[in-house]
This record gives sequence, structure tokens and C-alpha cells, in this order.
Amino acid sequence: MTTPPRRARDPSATRTPGVVLRPPTGKDKDEYLRVREESRAWLEPWDPTTPDGLDLFSEEAFKRFLMTSATDTSRRFLVRLADTDRIAGQISLNNIVRGAFQSASVGYWVARPYAGRGIMTRALALTVQLAFDGLGLHRVEANIMPRNAPSIALVARLGFRREGASARFLKINGVWEDHERWALTVEDPRPPTT
Repeated sequence: MTTPPRRARDPSATRTPGVVLRPPTGKDKDEYLRVREESRAWLEPWDPTTPDGLDLFSEEAFKRFLMTSATDTSRRFLVRLADTDRIAGQISLNNIVRGAFQSASVGYWVARPYAGRGIMTRALALTVQLAFDGLGLHRVEANIMPRNAPSIALVARLGFRREGASARFLKINGVWEDHERWALTVEDPRPPTT
């Protein structure tokens, strides 16, 4: 007889010094759309292309973000600054698969003014903690374009290991892009959340 995965409460907000992860609410729409639009040129080269052609800077994209923020297959959070409560980015656990797999992929973005300040490092460490301790997952995977050096440095800094590459893995900004696969499992050393 197998035991089910350990499941702690999925908190409404998770924090570490400087960063708070909080699920989105309808009240976040205007700020979210403003932050995305202000960083459009910074974010577009890395944004996935949706099959339905959804503009990822639109109100409809925010509605989809809101509707998929807490489902069986995804958990999505706003990354907020702890001192000002401003939105600095977003982080998501996507493609959550249960059964024998107990895995998810992680996706994230940070607004241009907050890049290089360690905000996403803390947010990703918190998300890994939530994935393993809160959701009982065994594996978290990040798929990153080889030319996205800052994102590769981020996951490497947190202890993710490079497992290989996938040709034409994901459609990004209209192009099927190769990606490197990076992962952590629950047995690996945990990234520090401070």
C-alpha cells in the first residue's frame, strides 16, 4: 500500500524577507496590466505564444491568469515587494501532474525595474518550498532558452541541475525555441529562501 504525498495547507500568501507570493485577485488587474505594459519590450522576447493568439498584455490574459491561479494543474502567484506591496513579477507552477509523476514545471517573469535585484531568486526558492512542502510534489522543472543567461544563472544558483535539452520545445514570441531542462527533486538540497 502506498502512502499519498504529504500535503500541507496551501497558504494564501507565502513570504521571505523582501518578497511575498500572493495569488491574484480581481483587485490586482489594473496594477498587473500597468506593470506588464511598462515592461512589454523587456518581456515579449521571452513570452510564450498561446495557441489562440491571446495578447499576454491584455485584460483577457489577466482573466485567464486569475482563473488558472489555483487549479489541479496550476498554481500562480504575484510576486510582490514586501515593503511596498508593489507587483514585481509573476511565478507559476504549471502542468502539475499527480500519480507516479508528482511533478510541475515552473515559469516566471520579473518586471524590468526589478531585474537583477534578487527578487526572483527569493520568489523561486519560495515556490520550490511550496511545491515540495505545500503541494507534496517530487519534482520541479524549469525549461529555459539557452540564450536566456540570467534565467539559467538563477536556476543554477538555486541548485537546479541541467538535465538536457529539448529541440523546438516551446513556441516563444512566435518561434519554436530550443530549451534547456533544469530540475530539482525533493531529495536535493533546498534552495535558501532568504
